[in-house]
Amino acid sequence: MENYQILGLVGSLLLIIGIAFPFAFFYPRYGMMGYGGMMFYGFMEFLVISAFVLGIIGSLISDKTIAGVLLVLAAVLSIPAMGFIGIISFILLLIAGILAFTSGKKT
Repeated sequence: MENYQILGLVGSLLLIIGIAFPFAFFYPRYGMMGYGGMMFYGFMEFLVISAFVLGIIGSLISDKTIAGVLLVLAAVLSIPAMGFIGIISFILLLIAGILAFTSGKKT
């Protein structure tokens, strides 16, 4: 495995951990009687899960251009994952996408 693939996998797995913490500890207490948080986390969950899927697919694809596009798109979609783990996963996915773009064939 290349460096961008490892960074993409680690960033995607951290993204799932970053979204699991708010659900585990704070989900039932958000919003007025719990309704406001449910709507916000439903939208955030959609973005973060799609970022996770794009990150995993981008890490497993061997074509570096498509992998770079998917990893950068996953980094942009992972922005709603707040907290320290969300920031780390954003940085790892962005670096993985940049590495995939710049580590092309050397002729």
